[in-house]
Amino acid sequence: MRNRYNYGELVKVSGKGKQFGKVENKLGFIIRKDDFFEDYYIDLIFGERDWFNEEDIERVLGEKRNKTEKYQVRLCTTKQGYDLIKAKIKEKEPISNNKFKKINIYKKFEKDNKTYIIIGWKSVFWPVSNKSIRILETTIQEFKTLNIPFQYVLLNEDRLTDIKKMEFCEDDSNVDVFSIERKIKIKNLK
Repeated sequence: MRNRYNYGELVKVSGKGKQFGKVENKLGFIIRKDDFFEDYYIDLIFGERDWFNEEDIERVLGEKRNKTEKYQVRLCTTKQGYDLIKAKIKEKEPISNNKFKKINIYKKFEKDNKTYIIIGWKSVFWPVSNKSIRILETTIQEFKTLNIPFQYVLLNEDRLTDIKKMEFCEDDSNVDVFSIERKIKIKNLK
C-alpha cells in the first residue's frame, strides 16, 4: 500500500498529537509512517516530534505530478564483482523489493580469459532508500580498492540530462560496454 505523503515532505498539521497534544496550523516534515496504526511521525518546525492521524495532515506544496521517476540502469563488472554484490545482498536478506530478483537484462561474455556479467533494469523505479540499491552502490564504491573493474550507468527516463555514471576501467577496459543515447545500449562486444 502506498503512503499518501512522502518521507521528508513538508506538511501542515492541525490536530491532536499522541504525545504532546493539540497543534493548530503548524508546519512539519514527515519522518515515517506507522503501517499498523496508519499514523505519521512528524518533526514540527519550532515544535516537538509527534504522531498524527492522516486526517490531521495537509499537503503544503500541492499534489506531485510525477511521484517517482523511472530509470534505466545498467552494470557491467567481472564475475568476481557480481558474486561480491550477490553475497552482500544475501547477508542482508530478507529484503523487501529486492531489485536483484527483478533483473531484466542478464548477459555473460568472456574476453581475455575473464568472465564479465552485464545486468540491467528497464524502466524501473530506483529509490535511493531501497536496501538492495544501497548495497549495490556501496559495494561498487569498494571495487576500486579491490581492483575490480565496473561500469554503472543510471539514466532518468523523464529527464534525459539526469545521468549518473560511475566506472573503474583503467586497468580493464572490457567493462566499458555502454553507449548512452536516448537509451542505454550495449556496444558490440566482439
